[in-house]
Amino acid sequence: MTVEIAEIAGFLKRTPPFEALSNAERAALSRAIEVRYARSGSAIVTAGDQNDRLFIVRSGAVELRLAGNDLSARLATGSTFAYPSLLRGGEVHNTTVAIEDTLLYAVPADRFHALRDSCPRFRKFFAEGEAARIAHALKDRQQAAGFQLDREMAGKLIRRSMPVSCPGETTIADAVQLMHARDVSTLAIYDEGALTGIFTDKDLRNRVVAAGLPLEGKIGDVMTPSPLTLSTDSSAAEAMALMTSGGFRHIPLLDETGALSGILSATDILAAVGNNAIDLGVMIARARTPKELIEVARRIPESFTVMVDSGVHAAQAMRFTSALGEAVHRKAAQLAEAELGEPPNRYALVVFGSLAREEQLVGSDQDNGLVLADDTEEKDASYFEKLGTRISDLLDECGYVYCKGGIMAKNADQRQTLAGWRNRYAQWISRPDEDRILRATIFFDMRHIHGDASLSRRLHEQTVALVKDSPLFVSYLARDALRSKVPLGIFRNLVLETSDDGQRVFDAKRQAIMPIVDIARTHALAAGLDEVGTVARLRALAQAGKMNRDDAQSLEDAMLLVNEMRIAHQARQVERGEAPDNLIAPDTLSPLERDYLKDAFSLIRSALEALRRNFAGGIA
Repeated sequence: MTVEIAEIAGFLKRTPPFEALSNAERAALSRAIEVRYARSGSAIVTAGDQNDRLFIVRSGAVELRLAGNDLSARLATGSTFAYPSLLRGGEVHNTTVAIEDTLLYAVPADRFHALRDSCPRFRKFFAEGEAARIAHALKDRQQAAGFQLDREMAGKLIRRSMPVSCPGETTIADAVQLMHARDVSTLAIYDEGALTGIFTDKDLRNRVVAAGLPLEGKIGDVMTPSPLTLSTDSSAAEAMALMTSGGFRHIPLLDETGALSGILSATDILAAVGNNAIDLGVMIARARTPKELIEVARRIPESFTVMVDSGVHAAQAMRFTSALGEAVHRKAAQLAEAELGEPPNRYALVVFGSLAREEQLVGSDQDNGLVLADDTEEKDASYFEKLGTRISDLLDECGYVYCKGGIMAKNADQRQTLAGWRNRYAQWISRPDEDRILRATIFFDMRHIHGDASLSRRLHEQTVALVKDSPLFVSYLARDALRSKVPLGIFRNLVLETSDDGQRVFDAKRQAIMPIVDIARTHALAAGLDEVGTVARLRALAQAGKMNRDDAQSLEDAMLLVNEMRIAHQARQVERGEAPDNLIAPDTLSPLERDYLKDAFSLIRSALEALRRNFAGGIA
């Protein structure tokens, strides 16, 4: 091998996806590559021309201009361009101009196609379109994680095939003897052919022995009534999140006929994944004092890093971290009630933003409020002021710091009757302006946590109906989404900020995640859909025919892929004892990750442009 060919081969070995080739394939490709030099300002390929080369930037930088005019991206060392024209058959859509003196490697079309035929990873990397590349990347990352909670059916994890059951009329003594004889820790209670409750070792300790009840009593009087259930084909991720948020360790699973198929335990899941999120959720639910809750809640970042290290991918990490956050908020409300006494009237604790969407990660602040029953009297205001204040103060001590925007139950405008909240939303929706929309978008991601669920459910349903009938408000939502400064590329033109330690970074949440959240929210509210989570909204939009299925899937993939990088970044920070943030330095990412980010930003830009066309009207 000549020195020049050896140098090319060495460069390719460090550059995705050429590092996936064999040494022989790289050597052959290096001999076929043509080295080109482009002076700053010169065109390399021009829109409308026929192209027969794949180009690799060896040094310098180039700029892609769609149809020769609109800036599409800027690429630096290790980036490739002009391959879409090879996949289409030759016609170039982007004019590519050198913005510095640039050295290029040009791969002949026949070599490019031959490598796509022979190397699956090479073919996936050069899939036609950003959406396909992101889908491949996400699939590869998730498969590398090993056990996949969202694809493993809960029914397959149960280690005991047949559940043990008895009628509610059975005495406690006989029920416990049955549990001992069959060596089970959970008993299903059946009456008239229907599951009415479950009884566990924990119930025996807490509700029978500790309470001093006679064993001659009925098991139906001490069971956990109306337990939450899942179907056998529900995902293990769904079961784990339900246990984590509820603070319990057993879930009855029903088959397609509605009959009890088995009881899934936390031990079953832990045996499969070795994750401690459920145990932490149980500890939160069992906290008897504010001190105990604070101590447990402060361990959530540690649990987060364990999740990430065990291979849990983005969707699961967000779901479990949100489930733990939900459990902390619920317990904070329960402890506050215990201190202040029984509430004088019905109320609901609701959360907004990322926790409402079940997309929370570590380091989040709190966003919450109280919805009070309409017949709440003025004399009760003092109680709910103390309740809201205690909840917010306790959450802050637990690590969910005070919201800088004041969206907390300790503030008076976040404690309103159902009618008051309804009027507040109506004001935003009927008389929108830029300032109101800027402050109000978070309130359209709302979820019930504790108290009377009918209050929060009615508020959410009425709000969704109001938005659907207000195209003007939707247009303002779209305009607000278009404020996003989505990067055009990586390195040369990424919109960077300076972190506290002087690094040049980009904000993964603000520049990539939130635009997708805004896009999904705007489309969903315009369609009158009541889903709250971003992925749930995208899937519902596709199901309802309100968004192209491929477009919805692409946005979902882009969001999850960027969150994979964001989660890995936060896990590293927690392990180093640093406060987690969303600021990622581009030079900490691999060239392949930077390429995938470019694809994600391209998809987001296209979706924002569609939002402008479809909803912004004449005000954007």
